[in-house]
Amino acid sequence: MAFPIALLVPILAEVGAPLLKRLVSQHAGGQLGEAGQAVIDALAERLSTGASPQAIEEAYRADPEGAANAIREVEIERCEDWAGMLADINVTMREEGRAAGLLQRIWRPVFGLGYALCFVALALTLVRALWRGDIAAINALATISGFLIAFYGMGASVLGVYVWQRSAEKRAGQA
Repeated sequence: MAFPIALLVPILAEVGAPLLKRLVSQHAGGQLGEAGQAVIDALAERLSTGASPQAIEEAYRADPEGAANAIREVEIERCEDWAGMLADINVTMREEGRAAGLLQRIWRPVFGLGYALCFVALALTLVRALWRGDIAAINALATISGFLIAFYGMGASVLGVYVWQRSAEKRAGQA
């Protein structure tokens, strides 16, 4: 299920508003948050429409050129605000990296290693069952497939955010 704010990502990309697109993209799969709501409010005010992603999308569809100009103006006028919000979004992970406690500093990498080991163990189990033609083992894996999807989906989400942020920190020279 796509969240309503996801409607704005292609529009912001199309009109050339990279800061706003990044802010909105960070919330496209989940809760709107303070930064995302600030973007919605600023765009709604400039477009003289309701403060919702759907209303902004409707305003864009009704007058693409006028809405595009308004979106670009909002980005340019408040670029320092948007940049500051982007910088604040992942403060928690940077603080964890500087924490005094060992576990608080290393829990994300340890989680990543544990996740990888679980994934490899499952893959090897499946390959072994297929290789041996062990129908009972294959059926057992099929029976718990819903659990496995949820387990690996949540783990991949946590790990993906961590890797993505660490990569950005390394490129910025903060790691």
